[in-house]
Order: sequence, then C-alpha cells, then structure tokens
Amino acid sequence: MLALINWSPELDPASLPSLSDIGMTAGIDGVPWAQEYSHYYDINFEEVYPGLRHLFGAFTSVGERIAMQVFMLPDAHSTAFVYHGYYDHVGLFNNVINYFLKHGYSVVAYDLPGHGLSTGERAAIDDFMRYRQVLNDAFTVVADFGLPERKVGLAQSTGCAVLMSHLLSGGEHDFDRVVLLAPLLKPCDWWWGKPAHSVLKYFIHSLPRKFADNSDDQHFLAFLRERDPLQARSLPLSWVGALKKWQPWFLRQPPVASSLLILQGDQDETVEWRYNLPRIQAKFPNAGVVHIPGARHHLAKEGERFREQLWQACDDYL
Repeated sequence: MLALINWSPELDPASLPSLSDIGMTAGIDGVPWAQEYSHYYDINFEEVYPGLRHLFGAFTSVGERIAMQVFMLPDAHSTAFVYHGYYDHVGLFNNVINYFLKHGYSVVAYDLPGHGLSTGERAAIDDFMRYRQVLNDAFTVVADFGLPERKVGLAQSTGCAVLMSHLLSGGEHDFDRVVLLAPLLKPCDWWWGKPAHSVLKYFIHSLPRKFADNSDDQHFLAFLRERDPLQARSLPLSWVGALKKWQPWFLRQPPVASSLLILQGDQDETVEWRYNLPRIQAKFPNAGVVHIPGARHHLAKEGERFREQLWQACDDYL
C-alpha cells in the first residue's frame, strides 16, 4: 500500500462526478486521484479482470453526496450489491468485491452517509431509515447501467441493518439471495450503553472512538488505527439514538420470505449475536445460519483461515 493518500482541496470527495448525470461515462480515469485511491485500498481490479469497467462517482441522497463505485464485468451473470458496516467504507471491502468478480458478478458499492468518501457528519445519522433511503436511491441511479437483473446482496453489521430494513419494508423480492455478515440488532454492552445515551445526549455530542480488536488480522487492525485516512475518530451520540429508535421498529415488523444466509463468528464481541440471531430468524424464517468458530466481528476482513470458511459458505449458498 502507499504511505498515505495526499488529501488536498482538489481531492474533495464532494467533487466526485455525478453518476446520475453522466452514468456510465464516469470511469475512474475521470477522477484525478481515483487511481491512487484504488491502489491504496487494493481495489484496482481493472488490472486483474480484462475488460472490467470501474465507474467512480457520486449521487445525491438524503441531502448528501454519496460516493459510489460500480465494477462492471463483461458477461456478468448477476449483480452483487455490497453494504459496508459502521466506520467502514468501500475501500475496505476489497476481499468481498474480488470474490464476486471472480465468480462472474458485477458489483455495486457505495459509502454510507458520513462514511468514506460520502459527505455528512462523520459516522453520524439521526434515523436509520435515511440509510435505507440511500439504498433505494442507489437502485435508481444504476437502473440504466445495463447491469444483470439478478441481484444478490451482501452486508456487514450495520449494513445488515440497512439491508434488513429494506427487505422488511417492501423490498423482500428485490434480491434473489442475501448474505448477512455478523448482523447488527443489539450491540454488546447495550445494557449500559442504552441508558447512558439517555443522559449523555444532553451534555456531549460524541464520545472518543475505541478501536476494537474485531479481526484476527493484526495488519488490518493497525491499518485502521494508523493509516486509513477515512476512519472516523469519534462515536456521535446521534447514531446511538438512531439505533435505539430502529430496534423497536425492527421487532414490530412482520416476517418476510426473503432467502438469507447469516454468517456469524462465535468470538464476536461487537454485536450480541446470541440475542440477535433468534430475533432475526423470526423475521426471516427462510434464513440459514453458519457459525464460524473462532471468528470475530469483521468477517469481511478476518484472517485467511476464517475467510476460507466464509467463501465456502457463500459458494454453497449463492
């Protein structure tokens, strides 16, 4: 990887070309710093897959500029939509994007508001349904790109909450298959975090972020802490409030028939998976669960021995 991306005013993420206006002409060559970004995060897949088109731009949703990347593979049979987790961004999902490209999928991925190259207060949101609106708007943006109609979705943690919200509120038939990695419903330590938020929200805006050891890949953890310029350094209390509001909404929804695969590490100390999985399965009775012994929370960036199990489960399901 490069030492560090040299951010400067002309590299302002808000200046990304509009995918809504220019669509498939928004190749990566049209963004002066995009090649450096792609090499830095190891998503320069045009050098690996002949004929691949890497589109790089933004669209407007929920009052923000949402950075989107589309990897258009010649003769793709399906389209994979990838939804990252909290504090994450598309650049960290190189392993997932490569998996889908290798298996003949084109890929659509974007940074959530306040994450990565998207605008918005860093890591903040006041309502999870704003995340869901971005998902809907992303569908509209790529509708005329000529992507394969068959859709699969893969999400990590908070991205799972976004995707599940879509499935439970009218979108149950939009995806042929859905993979959820360590889905979020209730986080660990929620027993004190939830009441603490009720008090702290009147006095402070955010808390300092604690970088969790959520992967056994120590190089990845060091990269997040020390070398990823797109990492937020605080936990806005607005996000905690949005999660508190979303949880009862989720539990009120009637079940849907979507096909799901849930992958969960049994050493995950980020989400309360023993609580979460039965309640998620109650909403998605067609969901299967695969446990990955020893794996932590960030399954997309776990060590190779765990990712082999992840990819095998995806092979068997997809």
